Amino acid sequence: MTTDLQPVLVGSNRAGVDRRSTKMPPRLLMLAPVMPSDRGNGLAMRAGFFLDTYARRFVVDLVVAPVAGSAEVSAFVRCRAERIVILDLNQPDSYYRLVTSVRDPATRLEAFRRYGRPSLAACVGPACHALDGLAAENRHSVVHVSRLYIAELATPWIDKGDDRPRLVLDCDENDALVYGRIAAMQRREDPAAAAWSEAEGDAFAAFAAAWLVKFDVVIAASQKEARSLSAFGAPARAIPNVVAHAPMIRQRRSREYFSVLFVGTLSYPPNADAANWFIARIWRRLARALNQCVHLTLVGANPGPLMARQSMQRGIEVTGSVADVSRYYREADLVVAPLRAGGGTRIKIIEAAAHGVPIVATALAADGMSFRHGVDILIADEETTFLRSCILLARNRTLSARLARSARTKVNRDYSPAYWRARVTDFIAQS
Repeated sequence: MTTDLQPVLVGSNRAGVDRRSTKMPPRLLMLAPVMPSDRGNGLAMRAGFFLDTYARRFVVDLVVAPVAGSAEVSAFVRCRAERIVILDLNQPDSYYRLVTSVRDPATRLEAFRRYGRPSLAACVGPACHALDGLAAENRHSVVHVSRLYIAELATPWIDKGDDRPRLVLDCDENDALVYGRIAAMQRREDPAAAAWSEAEGDAFAAFAAAWLVKFDVVIAASQKEARSLSAFGAPARAIPNVVAHAPMIRQRRSREYFSVLFVGTLSYPPNADAANWFIARIWRRLARALNQCVHLTLVGANPGPLMARQSMQRGIEVTGSVADVSRYYREADLVVAPLRAGGGTRIKIIEAAAHGVPIVATALAADGMSFRHGVDILIADEETTFLRSCILLARNRTLSARLARSARTKVNRDYSPAYWRARVTDFIAQS
């Protein structure tokens, strides 16, 4: 099976480098598993930050292998990439097709373990040769890959040996650890799913050991993630998730109820688990403690059947994917991030802080970020302490406002796109 390149757009890089210069800037190739964006899910926003950064110094060619999300081309991308190519990942490799065709669950799991590759990489391998033409042009001084599971797409440039460009891999998070946490979360209710997640984690560990050493620069979203990735033999550096400065405009819907907001892709198991846990353990008890209605809004793409049923309850709104989440932040009294699994850094916490909304999060949700408990946000892991933290911020508006101001100041200082653009440039320039 061959995979063909499907160019969807050819245009000018209007918001990027200055074309009036007589000297042509260097060219960079960016490979991403989702269309980069300045809004939406965290992965697209992180890719969008790198695209925006590179477009200021390079002529950018963008290749999207839509493993993890939309491939719809936006004005944001058109203004930053000269060439945009979307790979047609129409089916996985033959071995993975055989794995998924096995009917017996135990036998299928054993076959997947023998396969030894992350399932997210199953469609990527067959697409590598589709990029041979781009590699043959020999015009790129840098090749940037977003996420480990599409690292193979850089093979045509890796194979160039001494003549290869500088190779950058943004892992974002340690996927092996993430799947280990997901397995621990699933083990309580779905042992079969937990066993599969464990196998995914093992596959990612082997994948990381094989691929990270092939790149010149490895990046993660936090120092903690970078340290864990460095154990695979390639020192990693931290570039955090960032958000642009948001206007401080709060628009409470009504004083008749307290508005709580949860943001995250709802098809991602840790997000779905967190939302369901909050509804089951916190939401009604919070309403009783406050003696008023608590309106819960869940904003995120791809809500499953269980989440759809949750939306049938009075006081719960499930929006699905939205073009711009800003208005929901403006209307929220509180943002909650009760994650019990996952990895990387939660860009939605940074986004909430940028909008000046107080936050209650688990330690895992806030992991890898510089927010401090009791200074910028409230951190609580246990059911009782999480509930008490929500009640405290609902009743104590002075504390709520103080934490929100502090968190917003921290975002503007520690998670500024301008500051981290310069750090990316430094990493790329180092020999």
